[in-house]
Formats: sequence, C-alpha cells, structure tokens
Amino acid sequence: MLENELGRARYLLLLMVVGTWQILKQAKLEILAEAVPIPILFESRRKKLKRFLKLEILNIEKIWFLCLKEMLKQDERFTIKGLAYMAIDWTS
Repeated sequence: MLENELGRARYLLLLMVVGTWQILKQAKLEILAEAVPIPILFESRRKKLKRFLKLEILNIEKIWFLCLKEMLKQDERFTIKGLAYMAIDWTS
C-alpha cells in the first residue's frame, strides 16, 4: 500500500529512516543524516532527507490515515465485536 503511494525508492528510504529513528530515538536532521546508511556525502544525505521529509504524501492526513484505513481492513486485528481502539501518544 505505502510502496504503491511512494514508489519503490522512496518506500525503501522511508524504511531506512524509520528504522534509524527507532534506534536513535532522536529527531534531529543532522543526527539522522549521519546514521542513515546511504553511500553519499553527509551534506547530500542531509539535503536528501530534508526534501524527503517535506513530501506532501508524508503529512499526517495522507500517510497516517492511509495506514489506519489499511489496518482497519484487516479483520484479524479486531476480535471483540469489530471494535477498534486507537491511542496516540503526543508526549515526546
């Protein structure tokens, strides 16, 4: 689903960024650019990530609701009367 929306190259970059963020637990662009395993110069990685993170498809309305919609299509996730609970943590 996301791969179709983003295209293969952007989807793979998204996987790398999310994986790196999970390890680093920091949101600074420079730190992320140092850690993402792309074989280009640091400044080029930083610019690439900055452009990537500004993509319209990555805004909350597009990507998160798209993900939620796909999750809700999967019946096996919800076993109690088709009821779904969602919690969003905005503290960090």
